[in-house]
Amino acid sequence: MEIDRHLEQHDPSRYTVYQMLDYAKDIQKIKLIQKFSKDVYLFRTKPFVNSLYNYAQVMKKNLLEKDLVEIKDFFGKDTFRIKIPENEKLKEFLLSQGLKFKDIGSVMVNDNINKKEYNSPLAENLKIFPVNNEKTLKDYKSIFSEAFDCSLEDTNKKFGFLDEIILDPKNNHVNVFVLHENNIPASTGAYYAFDNFSIENIGTRKIFRRKGYAYKIMNHLLREAQKLKYNQACLVASESGSKVYKKVGFKILTKTNTFIP
Repeated sequence: MEIDRHLEQHDPSRYTVYQMLDYAKDIQKIKLIQKFSKDVYLFRTKPFVNSLYNYAQVMKKNLLEKDLVEIKDFFGKDTFRIKIPENEKLKEFLLSQGLKFKDIGSVMVNDNINKKEYNSPLAENLKIFPVNNEKTLKDYKSIFSEAFDCSLEDTNKKFGFLDEIILDPKNNHVNVFVLHENNIPASTGAYYAFDNFSIENIGTRKIFRRKGYAYKIMNHLLREAQKLKYNQACLVASESGSKVYKKVGFKILTKTNTFIP
């Protein structure tokens, strides 16, 4: 299916996530449903995978009660998230309608990456490995779970359907890497490469933080983007994460607020 390109200019990373799902849908027997109307982009999976992929993306600065009814009707009983451009009036409206504020994020882009060098030398006790076997796959999930304070079960619900693709040596669209310190898995990061190169799931175990490992993973991923001939990379960052990404040339395209029912 072709993902509606109205979304790309507002959130190229989310657009790329949906292209990833489209790439994975035949393998995992997922049906994708999208709807675009009046600057509200709706997307869900069937059967339900995770609320991480069921999104209402609002691309205007006002929303009516009937818009909210349409959003809720679209998702039915499945859980979902609503992402809005940062706007106090719109935020107050959603709160008044019983939605719960989840987090603040920044859609970020890094232009002309092919004209930059991303050299972050690794000390002798550090190595970055691609996830290409069951052991490194397990390492990646373990790091992600700790970094984002979620269980392995929850991590598998969110990303387990990608295991087969990640381990496929012919795949060059969805790849994950793990940084080891003294042979101990410490930090991880991934990319989805379709119309855009989107950096995903940067995380570091708590005992290995404040060592610059996220920065080193980012440099590695941007070198991968260069190898694949991309001129631009994108991502969605938390407030704290955006500081790291600015160091490697990312700038904020737009700030967003996310809500859950």
